[in-house]
Amino acid sequence: MPLPQPEEGSAKITIAAPPEKVYDLVADVTRMGEWSPECVRAEWLAGATAAAEGARFHGYNKAGTFEWDLPCEVVAAERGRIFSFRAPADFDQASTWTYSFEAVEGGTSLTESFHAPLLNVEGSPSNFEGRYEMMVAGCEKTLENIKAASEA
Repeated sequence: MPLPQPEEGSAKITIAAPPEKVYDLVADVTRMGEWSPECVRAEWLAGATAAAEGARFHGYNKAGTFEWDLPCEVVAAERGRIFSFRAPADFDQASTWTYSFEAVEGGTSLTESFHAPLLNVEGSPSNFEGRYEMMVAGCEKTLENIKAASEA
C-alpha cells in the first residue's frame, strides 16, 4: 500500500502585469495547453465561451505515458481575483484547481493551488509514486509560462 501523501500543493510567482491581464490568460481554458506541462488542451462545453461560475469545459491531459480526459466545472470566476475549477465535474472526490490573483507593487502575485483527494485513494490512476511532486512541479512550470506570456 502506498504511503499517504499530501493532498494539497501550490506554487506562487510575481508577474509584471496587472491582475486583470493575467486573469484573462488563465481563465481562457482553451489556452491552458500553452501554459501547463500536463494539460494538452481544453474546450468549452454546452455553449460556454468564457469563464463563469457553473461553466463547463473538457480537459485533455497527459502525464508521462498516462493520458486522460475529463469534464470540468468552473466553481469561481472573479476577474483579477480568483479562477477555480473542479475536475472531474460532479464527482465527490474531484480535484479542485485554483488560481488566486493579488495586486502587488509592479504587478500581480499569482498562486496556483490544488486539492487532490484521489492522491490518497488506493487504486486511483492518479495515485502513483512521485505524483504529488509531479503536480507541484507542474504548477511551477505553468506559472513560469503564464508569467512569460503575461510579460510579453
